[in-house]
Amino acid sequence: MSLDIYTQSGLIDSHPRPYIYKIESKNAKGAVLVFGADHTKDPTDQQLPLIENEWNNFNPTVALVEGRLGFLFSWTQDPVKTYGESGFVAGLAKSNGVKLYSWEPDRDQEIEMLLNSFDPAHIAAFYCLRPFRGNYSGLSFDESNEVMKSLIAERTNRKGIKGFINSVEQIDSLWKFNHPDLGDWRTYQHPRNGWPEGKFKQIAEESNSIRDAFMCKSIIELVTNGERVFITMGSSHAPRIENTLRKNLGY
Repeated sequence: MSLDIYTQSGLIDSHPRPYIYKIESKNAKGAVLVFGADHTKDPTDQQLPLIENEWNNFNPTVALVEGRLGFLFSWTQDPVKTYGESGFVAGLAKSNGVKLYSWEPDRDQEIEMLLNSFDPAHIAAFYCLRPFRGNYSGLSFDESNEVMKSLIAERTNRKGIKGFINSVEQIDSLWKFNHPDLGDWRTYQHPRNGWPEGKFKQIAEESNSIRDAFMCKSIIELVTNGERVFITMGSSHAPRIENTLRKNLGY
């Protein structure tokens, strides 16, 4: 289910939060428990003991989390403050000797797929604007520029988009070209669960579809191979992939 349908249908306001369900494979010994969380970096969030309770009851053999923890994960940091609920699940996996993976597709593969439909400058700008959205409110103009410079350096050094965005001024130009009436990207308030109409929204929808498809394939492969998969994701993903999982796992 696309983000647009999810939002416009009203499902975004009607499903439980967190959104939790378990599917036992009809044709294999595997199973999946999906925990659709409201993203949090609060170590006192009441979702965390619920995650732990579901984990203990489910007894997983594999954990999948949103985001790219990689080998840079530092246990000297508070995992929840740093990585949210993904960090919390990573801690459970580490403590219990359970295999841990990100369910995200490889970024280079995602970019390669996006390049089939969109130009590299807009893709590069999207990857810089996406983490800024909702995470850096209240900054001054100069502070926003410094954050964006760091994002450009960090997120555009990828095959297919490298060298297409090198400055904050280019971000300004693309934003104004696509949204001349919306004001500055530094202060723009995005619509709930989305982007304003235009190319960045189209890229966001395609990126989300790529991520969800990769996630579903990963779950189905692991469960079919007999694994008990505990997976956390943002609450918007969980109901949108449920029918696909149930259909492909035999229910």
